[in-house]
Amino acid sequence: MALMTARPWKDPKTGVYHLRQRTPRDLLARLKGTTVSLPIADEFATVRVGDIIQASLRTKDAREAKQRHAVADAALKRRLEAERQGPARLTQKQALALAGVLFREFTAAHDDDPGDADRWFNEHRDDIIAFMNGDDTRRRSAREERFGKLADGLLTREGLVVDADSRTRLVDAVAKARGDATLGLYRMAGGDYSPDSTGARFPAWTRPEAPSPAPSEAVSVDGLFDRWAAYAEDKKAANTIKRYRGSFRSLAAFAKDRDIRSLTPDDLFAWAEHRRDTEGVTPRAINKNDLVAVSSVFGWAASRQGKLLLPENPVRGVRLDEPRRVAKRERTFRDAEIAAILSAASAVKPDDANPTFAAARRWCPWLAAYSGARIAELTHLEKRDVRTEAGILVMDLRVTKTGEPRTVPLHAHLIEQGFLAFVEASAPGPLFYDPKRHGKASSTPPAEMRGHKVAKWVREVAKLDPDVDPNHGWRHTWKTRALGAGIEERLRDAVTGHRVASVGRKYEAPSMMMLAAAIGAFPRYQI
Repeated sequence: MALMTARPWKDPKTGVYHLRQRTPRDLLARLKGTTVSLPIADEFATVRVGDIIQASLRTKDAREAKQRHAVADAALKRRLEAERQGPARLTQKQALALAGVLFREFTAAHDDDPGDADRWFNEHRDDIIAFMNGDDTRRRSAREERFGKLADGLLTREGLVVDADSRTRLVDAVAKARGDATLGLYRMAGGDYSPDSTGARFPAWTRPEAPSPAPSEAVSVDGLFDRWAAYAEDKKAANTIKRYRGSFRSLAAFAKDRDIRSLTPDDLFAWAEHRRDTEGVTPRAINKNDLVAVSSVFGWAASRQGKLLLPENPVRGVRLDEPRRVAKRERTFRDAEIAAILSAASAVKPDDANPTFAAARRWCPWLAAYSGARIAELTHLEKRDVRTEAGILVMDLRVTKTGEPRTVPLHAHLIEQGFLAFVEASAPGPLFYDPKRHGKASSTPPAEMRGHKVAKWVREVAKLDPDVDPNHGWRHTWKTRALGAGIEERLRDAVTGHRVASVGRKYEAPSMMMLAAAIGAFPRYQI
């Protein structure tokens, strides 16, 4: 569910609008479980702080909700910023002045038509009882129960966090002010509108100026990404950093030189719309790739690892609506497609002009067909990666999408076709690309480029349906055929490198003998 702080959230069940936003991460530990009073309509609503701060706006009218949300949201923002600044001290004059705000507003809300005088007599009596009766402990408890929420609401609205003594002083001032207000309304309800000087005792209220924060260096979108990339260099796969960089180029161009601390969820949503409407990226790709990348980096900036550059992650909850997708066909290759791809691969002849590309076309489709490996994982293979372990011929997939290497046994059909002989005859180094032919200025790794070229060749030579992926289709095909062969799910996942579905499965580490048995049970392709 998107948590957009700049707009009301409508409860889909009741139709009532709410203020709803996440508690900033840097304040969560301190504030979780406490309460905050927010101005809603003519009253203060007290809500408990959790991971999310939510308060009913008490209306189903969108326009009214927007107005109430603006007031409550502004008060909450001031309160949260005051929490970061630390508690302030209220002088006696300031406490009286703030209580005077309550006196004037409470009186103004009722003086035109105060209603029954008995109501205000009873209200005034209860105010006096709470303020005067009992010992100190009982009086303090009664004042807190009757006037504490009013005092907290005033503080929140004014964006103040005060120390304990100041709050006690304010609660006492509010108690007297409300008693004066209810007494005045009792007189008005009885028809006495003669001039009353009670309000004159309250000084004018002026919100104390917050201390100016120490100047900090502006951090641009590009600057943030560079910081994260340096941090993530030994923690994220190189391909992940590269993919994220593309998303950040677009965001940097959109945000220009703005400081990342000025970017709001609405700004990020506007960028996502720009990416869709102007740059032509599909909503699904934006949600799955761009927003995941940006949320990951901005989330890091809001963490201790990221030096708390941001109070919270503004990307969290930002998402575009996606049109309903209707699958046009299955993701696995059909028998005719399998035959066309593998027949074309078997027909590839050595090419002295570009021997590694010929080798990639000859062997990568077959290796993918018998392992479910991604083509880019296979194009990274080097001669040293094909070896014998415990008497089993295997290939080490060292470069994977997840960054977790895995070892996969070779199917006997590959050996029969001469794959091992090809490896033994190859020079040390990469099997499917020549580093000398790769442009040093290119930001795309040569193995990845070779994978793209193999995909293009497969699509052309097999005349593939545009709705099936020429590379990834082998993962779907392998797992489907393995399922049909009765190969256990845990072994299927281990061969393809898919993450296990449960914590319990993580304790299972299939041995090479088990994987070899699984590969041995995989049916041969008949072409």
